Amino acid sequence: MLISHMVPYALHGGDPLVMFKINEFSDRIRADFEKGGLFEGLIKKHLSANDHHLKLFYKPDMTKAEREEQSAKKTLMALQQALTDEEKKTIINETVAL
Repeated sequence: MLISHMVPYALHGGDPLVMFKINEFSDRIRADFEKGGLFEGLIKKHLSANDHHLKLFYKPDMTKAEREEQSAKKTLMALQQALTDEEKKTIINETVAL
């Protein structure tokens, strides 16, 4: 199992032993935390001081339901015309049985 987790790192130029360096990473996080500002710095960098933003504006489509209903009716009419009388009877019988 460990080898299968190492393969992607080895195939893509990474360090396949990175998963065994958990103590090194934990020590680095602890040291940064003791200095203070670890999480505050991340919050500032990625949230509060981040200039990138996206504005979404939603506008209701008053005819969407009607268009979807018309599309569904067309599909059902096409299906109904494509079925033979025998197929229609089979569908009705199976529906009743359910």
